[in-house]
Amino acid sequence: MTIIRQPSLFGIQELYDMAPPQKYDAIISTINLDKIYHAVTKKSRLGAPEELNYAAMIISIFVRYV
Repeated sequence: MTIIRQPSLFGIQELYDMAPPQKYDAIISTINLDKIYHAVTKKSRLGAPEELNYAAMIISIFVRYV
């Protein structure tokens, strides 16, 4: 089994030094949210109402894990 090493976006010390709103802005600005938004938006008129704020839901998922 091979180990895949991914470069980190930020160092741990950098994240500890940032205030929570700065962390969220820094992390979310590096993620391409357009592809995620188009994958989860409603494609038909059936189901969930159109008024849902999909962008806010996507961002809240990332904020939860930070």
